[in-house]
Amino acid sequence: MVDDESPITGHTTAVRRIKYVSSHEVREGELPPYQPIPAQQVHLPNPAIEELQDPDAAPAIDPTQIGLRRPRRHRIRYRLAQLTMMIALAATAAAVISVALADRIIANSVSIIALVAGFVAVYLSLRSRMASRILGYAIATCALSALTAAIVLTLPRHWFEDRHPEELPPAADIRPRAQQ
Repeated sequence: MVDDESPITGHTTAVRRIKYVSSHEVREGELPPYQPIPAQQVHLPNPAIEELQDPDAAPAIDPTQIGLRRPRRHRIRYRLAQLTMMIALAATAAAVISVALADRIIANSVSIIALVAGFVAVYLSLRSRMASRILGYAIATCALSALTAAIVLTLPRHWFEDRHPEELPPAADIRPRAQQ
């Protein structure tokens, strides 16, 4: 967008600059007549389409043959990212269950395993374009496992101790007398 009042020096009212192009006036007879050249279409060989040229071939196109082949390592990264996400979710659930069953050592170790698996899932999701489709799920899984690990690792130790009733402190039924 150029301000009509400003001279043609490149100053614009927009944020970006517009480059000045020098030109000269053209009279009516100087322009050659426009003759469009027909564009020639380029046909790249496609094995799926070539199969359709055969009259005995199936009338449908398999969509998996049209797209680009993905290298095996991309598929492996995608599957490993999915696997580590499932491991992180299962370990997070196991950490919550072990907290409910009052087993502190197992809860701490499983929550750390869940956190590491979540970070590995995010790392693997960033490694290839195919695996990046599940990056959001990997980040959500990692955040859930991080939140669970933060809660499990900061719980007080006495919550996990099973005490025999004889080891409990006596009830405060009797008040000590104040000494005079």
